Amino acid sequence: MPGGFDMNQYGKYHEGKLTERKELAQIFTSGHGSPYIACVSMANTAKFFKAILDGLLHRGTAFVQSFTSCQPEHGIPDNMSQTQALRIRDSRGVPEFTYNSALGESDSEAFDIKSNPRADRDWQVKKDADKNEYNFDVTQWAFTEGRFRKHFFKLKEGEEKISLHEMLIRVNQNDVTHRKYLDKTHRSFIPLKGVYVDVVDENGKKKRMGISRHLVLFAIERRKNWRKLQSRSGIKNKDYEAQK
Repeated sequence: MPGGFDMNQYGKYHEGKLTERKELAQIFTSGHGSPYIACVSMANTAKFFKAILDGLLHRGTAFVQSFTSCQPEHGIPDNMSQTQALRIRDSRGVPEFTYNSALGESDSEAFDIKSNPRADRDWQVKKDADKNEYNFDVTQWAFTEGRFRKHFFKLKEGEEKISLHEMLIRVNQNDVTHRKYLDKTHRSFIPLKGVYVDVVDENGKKKRMGISRHLVLFAIERRKNWRKLQSRSGIKNKDYEAQK
């Protein structure tokens, strides 16, 4: 959604797309006979190679989608591709799954998302250098890629209005779709500036940064995508139940 630069425009009136991302691999799992579908990456090499082998052996349509970063476009060092694959998987940016229709005729039998950490919660939890836990959401991954740099900014005194964590409790994707996040009287109102997050760098040090409204929308959209995967896999999300 908020990719930026030559991938989509960023400016005074426009910070990226507002539409939810179309998940090609997930589309193929519905209404496509009896396929084998995998969305994997080098974040988990064992699962990556097993998915390819299982796809080759499947009697029917097989589709394997593998995430990889574009090193120069995304501002990533050449030796960091596997690390970035791990970060985007753990942040729910591109969660891994396999869909093997040979395992049963219901989605909960065919889907497997267990290679994603904390498969029954919204976000992975990691620890900073001081051993304090924090949510590893999509903003933590986005902070490591150059294409998102316009969506982070230094906070001036008094600009810390609301944390991303609090914002995510207030807003769901339906609020975004119906543009309720623009209504100052609605619980889901997202200020253009004022939402902040404590990003953790590669050394485990926390740094408080302001984030764009669009990056908040991105976190909500990726959370919904993850929750849909959990639902189809037969997993109840404890955080979603608490939010409701």
